[in-house]
Amino acid sequence: MTTKKAGIHAALLGVCLVGGAAGSEEVRLTVEATPQPLADAVKRLETREGWGITYEEPLGASPPGGAIDLTYTVTDATRKEAKLQEEVLNRLIAQQAGQAAPRFRLMHAGGLWHVTPVQGSPLDTLITLPRQERPLGEVLQALCAEVTKQGGTPLELGSTRGLRLETPTLLEATSREPARTVLARVLNSGSQRTAWTLRGQGAEKKYVLSPHRIFRIAGETPPPSTPSPSRDVPSMKRLPPGG
Repeated sequence: MTTKKAGIHAALLGVCLVGGAAGSEEVRLTVEATPQPLADAVKRLETREGWGITYEEPLGASPPGGAIDLTYTVTDATRKEAKLQEEVLNRLIAQQAGQAAPRFRLMHAGGLWHVTPVQGSPLDTLITLPRQERPLGEVLQALCAEVTKQGGTPLELGSTRGLRLETPTLLEATSREPARTVLARVLNSGSQRTAWTLRGQGAEKKYVLSPHRIFRIAGETPPPSTPSPSRDVPSMKRLPPGG
């Protein structure tokens, strides 16, 4: 791909490298003309950097619209550091502070970063489950059912991109533990890394949980997904400095 074509490609996707010191990349992340810029920015960070980030929406409140324009510097070493990840994500959330409700906060649990509504999420619900070894799909269904029972608002399992729902999964007994922590442990008990999105379906008064494998764009290619609707983020090209 020529430098000119690569520049056009990166501009359309909203992520490009704008140069930097040797061994470092200065990345500009822009999201424009979208009703859910925070959700889109989180997904782009996940696929570009390989960070484990979940995104959860509230029920009955539209996420703030608007644009995001964020620049950060990363190296192969700092990319894996929690300090940089936390700084970038907090700056990202801060750009939504002046927008309409809802407000979001950053949490860390189960080895993942969680962008969640300040007013709470069904995954804050304390759940109790017996020890069980069942296919992953059945364990996830049981977790959703327990959150629904304890929280009162339906939680359903949605798309499961890149997951093998037939995989035998051991769930240790849990007692009044946040559902978010249990879910992170179940989904990341093996070698694969998994995050999720939680969408509020206001008209139907329910939530939909959609777990997905974490794939960095420079790494592996996702396997075929479980047949269900999902939003895929196209691949991004790296630009030479100044390209």
